[in-house]
Amino acid sequence: MFFATNILGGIVKFIQRLLMTIAIVLSACFTISAQGTDSSLSGVVTDPSHAAISGAKVTANNKSTNFEQVVTTDTNGAYSFLNLPIGTYRVIVEQSGFRKTAVEVTLETAQKARQDIELQVGEAQQTITVESAAQDLSTQDASLGAVINNNTVADTPLYLRNWDDLLRLVPGVQSNRYTDQSGATSAGRTGAFNVHGVHSLQNDFILDGIDNNTFSENVQELSTQSSRPSVDTIQEFKVITNPYSAEYGRSPGAAVVVTTKGGSNEIHGVAYEYLRNNFFDANDFFSNRSGLDKPKNNQNQFGGSIGAPILHNRLFGFFNYEGTRISRGVSRISTVPLANERVGDFSAAAATAVGVSAYPTIYDPSTGLPFANNQIPQGSIDPFAAKIMALFPTPNLPGELNNFVRNALAYR
Repeated sequence: MFFATNILGGIVKFIQRLLMTIAIVLSACFTISAQGTDSSLSGVVTDPSHAAISGAKVTANNKSTNFEQVVTTDTNGAYSFLNLPIGTYRVIVEQSGFRKTAVEVTLETAQKARQDIELQVGEAQQTITVESAAQDLSTQDASLGAVINNNTVADTPLYLRNWDDLLRLVPGVQSNRYTDQSGATSAGRTGAFNVHGVHSLQNDFILDGIDNNTFSENVQELSTQSSRPSVDTIQEFKVITNPYSAEYGRSPGAAVVVTTKGGSNEIHGVAYEYLRNNFFDANDFFSNRSGLDKPKNNQNQFGGSIGAPILHNRLFGFFNYEGTRISRGVSRISTVPLANERVGDFSAAAATAVGVSAYPTIYDPSTGLPFANNQIPQGSIDPFAAKIMALFPTPNLPGELNNFVRNALAYR
């Protein structure tokens, strides 16, 4: 019994150490890769006379994950946190002879925030809580832009559930119109937009600090982004129109910095179903004109996400699944053989009857001579060719060309 207990205890310790190692590795990877989406926080600590306080301990504590960083003010009373994951932080300042002061600060994607803190003389055991005002403009650089937060992402109805439709909420952004019509240069393309007149292919997409751009010259991928995360995985995103800070500048257009969700000390999740069905649609003009039923346009997107702690205050997990089922019809116009052509009648009388100026002369391949009256005898028509001809639909529009219209299924 003692031996079995020792083995069980050893296994538990091994698993704990393994999880700790994974947490450290993931934390290091996140710190390295997410520099484009992390925020920074800086400021100056002063006393009531506005004199700088050096050597003060400044702690930034993330309220949802308990992630913590500690720095010390320099001789000028300045402190700086260079890389902080987005979220709400409790910034605590401590120095002997002064009351402990706590300020709550919310950091957004790629934000360079500033929070100056004034300490009051008193006992260190006393704590003063100060409310921080939201910063609408960046005071640390000259960049212009806007942050679209999770509430907007979650609550806004999105056509085709494309989160980048929200880009048009940012001043200076002109989104390209989406179309399914064949022949249009933008047919099926999503996520294209112009900022202050700059071409849509000159924007820079960053996903969790990683380059997320396609590099084709004419967007064969139908998207300017390599990876298109689900709407329900996005925490928030920031559109920086201009001018850029030093960490940006790949393209002269806008920089779109996307931050996905992560786990926290609380379990949170969502399940969803997005339904679009042609039952709710009206028929389009071209289908009505041709006497066709409205094309199929069904879309189902379903899934869910969950975030939870794996090791409290140390390791967190977030999982998302989304399934997409699309069945969509597109109007197609094509040319099919006329009734006389299906039976080999290319005579002058048949041409006049169907409104064709004249058929070319048809020759008998066995003799090299023209067929009498430009009509192919039934016995000379190859049976395999006749079977192939039977697969063609009959015309439903007048004329020799563009005489068949249908609502074809584009993809599933």
